[in-house]
Amino acid sequence: MRTLTLGGLAMLGGCTQSKVEEEQDIVLSGRLVDEAGAPLPDALLKLYRSENSSCAFAAFSSSWRSVKTRADGTFELDLLGADTRNGSIARCFVARSPAQSQGRSVSAYFLIQESEVALPAFQEWSGTPTATAEAQGVSVGFRPLSATHGAGNDEHVLFIRPSSVREAWQVLKASSPVRLSDYVLEDAEGLKASVNVERKVKVGDVTVGVTYSSDDVALPRRALVPASRGAACTYLNAETPCRITNGDLGGLVLFQTGVREVAVQLSRSVVPRKAVLRNFGVSGTMNELVLEGSADGTQWMSLANLLAGAGVQPFMEVDLTGTTPVSQVRVRATPKDTTGELRSLGQISLFE
Repeated sequence: MRTLTLGGLAMLGGCTQSKVEEEQDIVLSGRLVDEAGAPLPDALLKLYRSENSSCAFAAFSSSWRSVKTRADGTFELDLLGADTRNGSIARCFVARSPAQSQGRSVSAYFLIQESEVALPAFQEWSGTPTATAEAQGVSVGFRPLSATHGAGNDEHVLFIRPSSVREAWQVLKASSPVRLSDYVLEDAEGLKASVNVERKVKVGDVTVGVTYSSDDVALPRRALVPASRGAACTYLNAETPCRITNGDLGGLVLFQTGVREVAVQLSRSVVPRKAVLRNFGVSGTMNELVLEGSADGTQWMSLANLLAGAGVQPFMEVDLTGTTPVSQVRVRATPKDTTGELRSLGQISLFE
């Protein structure tokens, strides 16, 4: 489910003590309205719950309960205190509006620490996204979330997805319009853009996080193919054909423990000018994290310092400094301690 991002979920820790008794009657209520504030009747909201106070995976499992809205858009669900706890730990709950064909949705994540919890209004937001082809990419415009949707810092996050499951690209602190280069879009079919915004609302003694997701907009297909497409790769237990060069922009490879180097063998020598890394992750603190190139696999030259600027990011479009042809490129990590390693990579794309 695309409505929750890990940044917002981090606001709820994993071990918050419950403040309600197991036999206590709990009433959970709220209201679902459209973007104009009109009620949405007979809409089926789904409720998910975590095993502890963290919401990180609550909305990715099967729904726990569901409830329909009344004619005026309100809903109410009766629970017991025991439903809201796992032992002495308060469970995190996620309430999600029905998915719309356009893509918009709204979710709330919260702990239940009182006998009556009235959630803030679930008000849809379309975002009115647009996508316009330009000379070297696509411009994505959107209408920011208004102040009527609760208090917040208005940090909009743009997501590019080939499906509803995993991101092919992400732009934090996005402001309209967002210009996406052809290096980011490549020649992928079926890419869609949407925008997420998170806000927090105080309900009694409970802070409710609300995540709004806009409508989707289809992106024009572009035509840039990286020089690394289909290249062989080398890392511990690498699969053949290589999954990190196959053009699946929403793909993800989780490396086994101890991987600190990932190499790509190009089909021909090139002078790489740009690199794009997707769903890239490391663990631990690094002394060095670099992109290097080699003509023979023995002598390596630096192409980019991946710790420079904003540091390690899951989505990186990097200018390369090499001036001589290379046939191999690698990501190499030097951790500060024994636990540091490369954790994941979706795609590495290299362009001349």
